[in-house]
Amino acid sequence: GHCSHPIGIDHIADTCELHLDDVDSHFWAKGAEKSGVLAQRMLCELEDRVRKEHDLRAAETLYAIATEAARAVVTLYLRHRDLFDQIAPRRKFLPSLFSIHPSTAEVMAQMFADSRLGTQTDHGLQAGSRAYFVSDSPANVYARAIIICVSFNRELFPVSCQQYGWKAFDRKHGVRTVVLPFPKYVERLDELPIPITPESAIDYWRKGKEMILEEMPDFHLRREWEAFHHRKYKTGAKTGAIQHAIFKDILTALKTIAGVGKKKSAQPALKA
Repeated sequence: GHCSHPIGIDHIADTCELHLDDVDSHFWAKGAEKSGVLAQRMLCELEDRVRKEHDLRAAETLYAIATEAARAVVTLYLRHRDLFDQIAPRRKFLPSLFSIHPSTAEVMAQMFADSRLGTQTDHGLQAGSRAYFVSDSPANVYARAIIICVSFNRELFPVSCQQYGWKAFDRKHGVRTVVLPFPKYVERLDELPIPITPESAIDYWRKGKEMILEEMPDFHLRREWEAFHHRKYKTGAKTGAIQHAIFKDILTALKTIAGVGKKKSAQPALKA
């Protein structure tokens, strides 16, 4: 499709996980409000019409629903502040209502500041962090990969359990699935806390070094680290010196992402 974004970032894909964190329990989880389940089904039907049929009327209806829902959230903020204050810090998205009214920008900016958005979530220390959410510098990319790898693999079932779990599938389809042994770095992953904290950043880094050296022993030769080969090192541009310098940058990135030196406090208000 056509994209006129000046940077070309696929923001929808970038924020997918954050979005699901906010809506899963209200739309799909057992015990969700019936009205939430019905709303989700209706929205999916409209989105399908837009995606499959390029349906203008469905798109207009989606826009109208979003406007109405955002208006309700602004009313919550202005008229039922006690409820808004209990909800917003535990959310990662803030529905807002921009309009041609001349006071809109000021009200929305104040609403965002007052929301303390995400400060009481698992990303509380990462809120606003370009290193975690935006920057594609090599050190930040590797740091994020380490964090995600820990999250995905820390509670793996043993190979024997996984192999047994495939038996029914194999019998049904006449195949034989083989579950390979886990990498060595999977050991003791469950000792790392989720989410990463300032105190655990160094442990994430140590485990991250294990991951990188096991999966990519010659990682320092990859194109993203090319600039490190042109630096001046006391011992010369040897493998050990280059890898050490790269690991040092990855440690700095992990510390930044973990919020080292950043106080876990409310976002400052725009007004006194």
